[in-house]
Amino acid sequence: MRRMGSAAVALVAVWVAAVPIGAAEGGLDRFVGNWVRTERERDDAARDAVIVRATEPMSFAFRDFARGVMRKRMVPVERYVIEQDAGAARIRNDRGQEFPLDARAHVTEQGREVTSRLSETSEIEQVWKEGDSHGVTTWRIEDDGRLVVSQHVIDSHFEAPLEYSTAYRRAP
Repeated sequence: MRRMGSAAVALVAVWVAAVPIGAAEGGLDRFVGNWVRTERERDDAARDAVIVRATEPMSFAFRDFARGVMRKRMVPVERYVIEQDAGAARIRNDRGQEFPLDARAHVTEQGREVTSRLSETSEIEQVWKEGDSHGVTTWRIEDDGRLVVSQHVIDSHFEAPLEYSTAYRRAP
């Protein structure tokens, strides 16, 4: 586990050094605005399938408990606000969390460390770690205007990374 934690820290350091702060800033304008969750049934079913697949190898006695915990922890945010003012860009959500898009690590109230930045490909990338888990959240705008937030989660409890997405649309 220590190796995985050290590898995550090294990954973050290389990732942050690779793109200077402010790179691809022009791409941020596409993200600015209020976003609300859409496609609930499809996204929820796909996320639940990931949970079921990830927990299938577990013992019968522990499997249902693990699925319940994962279903509570993996509930998507309902609303995001992405804004930029006076040169400072940030993401806020309906849970009261705020993430500056400054390519610096920030510790949240829950002890989770999150580093957010705009990538060279004009996607928002968040590298995060919390306990034995770490991963990357990628925000991209689809051709149809939807915001798709994709999760790539690595956790020592599971054999393979967990991957799922949630779709959002602009709100007035």
